[in-house]
Amino acid sequence: MQIAKKELKPGVLVLELSGPLQMGVECKQLELAFDEILGQNHARVVLDLSGVTKLDSGGLGKIVNCFSRLKNAGGSLCLAGTTGMIDGVLKLAHADRFLKCYPTALAAAESFSASEK
Repeated sequence: MQIAKKELKPGVLVLELSGPLQMGVECKQLELAFDEILGQNHARVVLDLSGVTKLDSGGLGKIVNCFSRLKNAGGSLCLAGTTGMIDGVLKLAHADRFLKCYPTALAAAESFSASEK
């Protein structure tokens, strides 16, 4: 799995994930990326899942764990690009009830501006 970081709007960090997000190495990569994010005090984060090819229960669990860690640190996390299989997994696990999902990373980044000024 590849993780690219960029800032679409001031104060909003986007992590673009590509490849499979499954239990094991990929989950560890995401965990390490979040350790760095929390260490740098980023409060608003978008996980862009549009490039994710597979998502299993371990990957979903890691996303929920990242959401909880950021929320406990006073931040906020939302998802972007949740279509097809990814959207199905989120709905099946009812994670879409508490994880805000947007069609694009830009829409997700703009949602922070509207709700968290």
